[in-house]
Amino acid sequence: MLPINLAPPPPFPLIAAQAQAREPLATGVSLVTYYLATSRGPLVVRAIALDPKVPTLRVGAVLAHDSLISPGETVSSMAQRTGAIAGINADYFDIGQTNQPLNIVVRDGTLLRTPSGRATVSFLRDRTLRFGTYSFSSGATLEERSWQIGGIDEWPPQGAGATLMLPAFGVPPPTPGVTFAQIEPLGPHSATSSGSYRVLSVERDSSRCEACTTLAFGVNAASVGVLPAAGDTIQVSGATEPALDGVVTALGGGPLLVKDAAAFEDPDPPSPSEALQSDPQAGVLRGRDGTVDFVCVDGRSRSVSVGLTRPEFAALLIGLGATDAMAFDSGGSATLVARSPGDRLASVQNVPSDGVERRVADGIFIYSDAPPGPPARLSVRPASLRLLVDARAAIAAVPTDASGRPAARPAARLSLTATPASLVRIDAGSEVVGARAGSGTLHVRLGTLEEDEPLTIVASLAHLRIEPSDPNPAPRSHLTFRAVGTGSAGEPILVDGAQRWMATAGQITADGEYTVSGKDAVVSVSAAGLRADSNVLVGESELSLAAFGARARWQFATVPPGGAGSVAQSNSDDQPVLELSYDFSRGGRAAYANQNAALPGRPLAMSVDVFGDGEGAGLRASFENADGDRIGVTLARHIDWHGWRRCTATLPANAAAPLRLRSLYVIAALSGAPVRASGTVSFRDLRLRLAGSAPLRQ
Repeated sequence: MLPINLAPPPPFPLIAAQAQAREPLATGVSLVTYYLATSRGPLVVRAIALDPKVPTLRVGAVLAHDSLISPGETVSSMAQRTGAIAGINADYFDIGQTNQPLNIVVRDGTLLRTPSGRATVSFLRDRTLRFGTYSFSSGATLEERSWQIGGIDEWPPQGAGATLMLPAFGVPPPTPGVTFAQIEPLGPHSATSSGSYRVLSVERDSSRCEACTTLAFGVNAASVGVLPAAGDTIQVSGATEPALDGVVTALGGGPLLVKDAAAFEDPDPPSPSEALQSDPQAGVLRGRDGTVDFVCVDGRSRSVSVGLTRPEFAALLIGLGATDAMAFDSGGSATLVARSPGDRLASVQNVPSDGVERRVADGIFIYSDAPPGPPARLSVRPASLRLLVDARAAIAAVPTDASGRPAARPAARLSLTATPASLVRIDAGSEVVGARAGSGTLHVRLGTLEEDEPLTIVASLAHLRIEPSDPNPAPRSHLTFRAVGTGSAGEPILVDGAQRWMATAGQITADGEYTVSGKDAVVSVSAAGLRADSNVLVGESELSLAAFGARARWQFATVPPGGAGSVAQSNSDDQPVLELSYDFSRGGRAAYANQNAALPGRPLAMSVDVFGDGEGAGLRASFENADGDRIGVTLARHIDWHGWRRCTATLPANAAAPLRLRSLYVIAALSGAPVRASGTVSFRDLRLRLAGSAPLRQ
């Protein structure tokens, strides 16, 4: 059971005020949202609480597009196509390339990808949870010949060994020298694919191996002995430690954050450099009572939720009652979805920090196997109603069965009453208007179904903001603005009908419908004595920056530190040029031209002329936003050209201005094998595309 009030231990920031909302999603599943005002800023924490003892509930893993190699898929899409009640993103992944998860995948009791040795969470048939790590060993034997199997669905096969490729992998990428033996099982096989197999065919073309079980032999595998031929019978043996006996679902992530109800220092955490960054966080915990909770913390928003460091997230999980817990891939990947009662499909419950859902590799989801049943309760919207005096809210109620699915609606009118009655006025039978400040209950009735919802009417707000904040529309377009009021803990308070809209240009209605003019404007809203503004930056303009002139100060750095290379400034066609020399021949990973230049306005994109050396390294730029967070963008995945070429990168829409340009850098590998060469890349004519019609001067 999740606590009513949170009191996490240090280093969690001091909580000054808090509020929460609870909503049952199905028998044994509920969504709890905590709103916290802390010493470091606001926080929004959402948790899906699961009682694994409920026999109709189960937990399952979903791969993006049911394949390890994929273009990625959003968590909401995975939930919707598989009919999940709720779910959360899981493992780190090869982002922007193959998008495959980096650690173990067990789906329906079968090992689809071997473990990396980092933290995992396993769901067992006895409805218990296990945290820890796995190791894997495997081999293939044909008569007197044997090959070490380096992994299941791990690419490419190494040296004289092999890798076992299952249909869930997808099409293996072309790799010279690899031999593919398509195989079929001769009888039952274990969770780790141990058993006897018949060789169906031997191929060199990976495209013939889609949706097949395949042994892929490395370029030197023939040194062990003659490779298998069609018709051969080959033995595959594989084992994990600990064994997968009883494991139905397992996915990776990390680090392990809580062990035996205390903070734990994982010796092998993913992305250790991010441990002390304030980021959105995602994770899973086992509670003292055996319950399972998926937890998601919003971040990277000064007005809504600032995020947590990993030690702070560990403290939060302990405060939520964790005996053991681990993190999942976080940052922009952190996504929690749930099917609200009365809805047919799950939807995103948190606010992903990218501004949109990120496509990820896999997720863990909750399902109900209960058959559809009769109407059991009412799902009321809005739930846990908080309303400003004179504001109004339309109340809707949907009958659901015990699993939260929509049920037959009775032929009856909705009836609303409040206790005490003086809190609200009921208009048109289904709309409530705040009458006076106080707390009570809204009683909702539809036919024989009844539901009581908490009701709070307030006379003042702690904060008022406008969504969307600082949009960038086209001239003569239309926008819908929304006023968002919050209380002292950051809990939402409805203000519709009690607010007043204004605009310095264009036209705005009393409901926030705005018609954009041809120039920039400020849209304002006032309510309960507070005012909020949103800068409407209409259209775009371009600005050339004097980034490479004599006054610019660029500094050279490498990863790892101390690598060879330099930065220098020169001229080309009477334009100032920055030259970045690098040397990756001895294993260097990146070379930087570092700067700390404030950028004007709200940049949407950056472009620069790049003189390529044709060596194939990647090219990126990094920025720092108003919150001190680093933002990286890719200018070119491979510098595979010679001479000048214009390169452009779009900046994230949610990057909080003002921005600072921190570096231009080449990187040995953005995709494919690392570049092991030296070279020089030059830059000139750096330009920004800015939001807004008013031209800026540098």
